[in-house]
Amino acid sequence: MNTTMTDKTWLEQFTVELRLRRVPGPVIGDAVASVRELVADSGQSAEEAFGSAREYAESLDLPTVSSRENAVRTVLLPVLGLFAFLAFALASTAWLGDDLVLLSVPQVLLLAVPVVLTLLFAFPFYPRAVFHQRWLPAVLVLVAAASGALGTLLAPASASDAWLTFSALPLLIGTAIVLVVLSVIGTVATLRSRDDDEIVEPLRAHEASTQSRGARLMLIGVNWIFPILAVVVFTMAWGFSALRP
Repeated sequence: MNTTMTDKTWLEQFTVELRLRRVPGPVIGDAVASVRELVADSGQSAEEAFGSAREYAESLDLPTVSSRENAVRTVLLPVLGLFAFLAFALASTAWLGDDLVLLSVPQVLLLAVPVVLTLLFAFPFYPRAVFHQRWLPAVLVLVAAASGALGTLLAPASASDAWLTFSALPLLIGTAIVLVVLSVIGTVATLRSRDDDEIVEPLRAHEASTQSRGARLMLIGVNWIFPILAVVVFTMAWGFSALRP
């Protein structure tokens, strides 16, 4: 047991563990408030009073949200958005070139790496590892970026060398539409959710309410990150094509 763990770190781990068990935000807020109150009254640390955050979270009988709804919101939509963005990026470069998307088997495997890394968030061990190992997110980003760069280098030189061949324009338009639709769905879900799943401790409800508008705006911005990146990628591809002799 890590005896040097602070109460703040313990509560962060406790919150993550309850989230992984699909406990609603308000219920998590109540549980965290109860821990704070007992720690303050007893003078003990959270770890001394409750043991490990994971074991204590497992011992609680708390309500949970639908696993299907949770999977759609936290995993499926981001994965679809990432997949559509990768396809859009390929189609942008191809459309500004010879209007054909050419893919080799190694290229497809490398481009699948970011999608697989995102899908792993559906399994509790993965987000738990990301939380405990603070360096891991940076490594995952570097791996995803490296796989994308290597995938570009392994693009077939001609249609005869390609494993898969697509017309670029339909793929470009289709993925652009998918990106916008997914962002609209995410925005509507964010606006409709209000604060139903926000973690708010009862004694800090007023303080949290003053921050909810900014948090919601940030979430809406996150919902539109892939369309924004798509515009950036298309603009860069267009700029590079214009510089070609």
